[in-house]
Amino acid sequence: MVRTGSSVRFWLWAPKKVKIRNNMIDNLFQKFCNSFPPYKLNNKFKKKVFYLIYSLFQKILKGPFVLNFGDFKLNAYPQRYDYSRSMLTRVEAPDPLERQIIKRNLLNQKNIFIDCGANAGFYAIDIAKSVTNCKVYAFEPSKKERFFLRENIKLNKITNIDVIDFAVGNKQGEVYFNDTRSDFGSDFKGGGYITNNKPETIENYAVQITTLDNFFINKLNFENTSIFIKIDLEGLDLEAIEGSKELLTNYDCSVVFEFSKMIIKNHKPSLKIIDFLLEKNFKLLDMYGTNLSLQDLLKRIDDLDDDHDTCGNYFLSKKKLLFS
Repeated sequence: MVRTGSSVRFWLWAPKKVKIRNNMIDNLFQKFCNSFPPYKLNNKFKKKVFYLIYSLFQKILKGPFVLNFGDFKLNAYPQRYDYSRSMLTRVEAPDPLERQIIKRNLLNQKNIFIDCGANAGFYAIDIAKSVTNCKVYAFEPSKKERFFLRENIKLNKITNIDVIDFAVGNKQGEVYFNDTRSDFGSDFKGGGYITNNKPETIENYAVQITTLDNFFINKLNFENTSIFIKIDLEGLDLEAIEGSKELLTNYDCSVVFEFSKMIIKNHKPSLKIIDFLLEKNFKLLDMYGTNLSLQDLLKRIDDLDDDHDTCGNYFLSKKKLLFS
């Protein structure tokens, strides 16, 4: 038996009997997923039963498995450190509350959703399928993550998502991206981050970076259009907001972003964009619609213990958002 760092390579070299056995078990578990789709498992007891069944087989499952969330479907990979595995353990797609809030506030006859750090499309797929007259722009610089994103787009037969291979920030040009998403079936989570290191391996490569203001200038007519921006960029969220000032201040445009210790440690000057928007009559809100100041946000970071890096997702909007 050939041992390598990739479970895909192991799969290719494994004896045929092992492949057949795993195919049978995968097929059996997929039938279970089809019979008990997550959107029907609407309480903690049902979800716990699903998880118990999954846990009996998880060490020998290869995947991916198609999970049905009602309006949309997603591929879930059971490997231990794959981010999509959480859909099998939690029996729901990531960030359900955030996605519901975004959908409640895309109410115009024309709607645009801009997904910065789209990953495998956990937000983009749901919103593209659920919101009427909505165009989705999914920014994802990871070559590997874009594969999983496009697989989910094909799975849902979606035509209203544009996949864009740029990083998003507060400048134009070229940066280096460290791709932490490994190959299909291997034990690495999805995503990646901007790095100052020049490329040395296939996991570390040059990508184009853009501001949203520059990317969309003269491309679209945003009049009478509801725009929502979601940003999850491994500590560069506020730089991306800074690069979106024209969109945010001139149009019906709101943003949800992640706030983390990484922002405070490495990018503290970017906090000025929050003060700027608050002076422009934007509201800073948590997931439950509580109005916050920048100092409130900083205190939430200070109150985190050493085991947690983020204090959640927050909204910036100059209009009154619907939370329920």
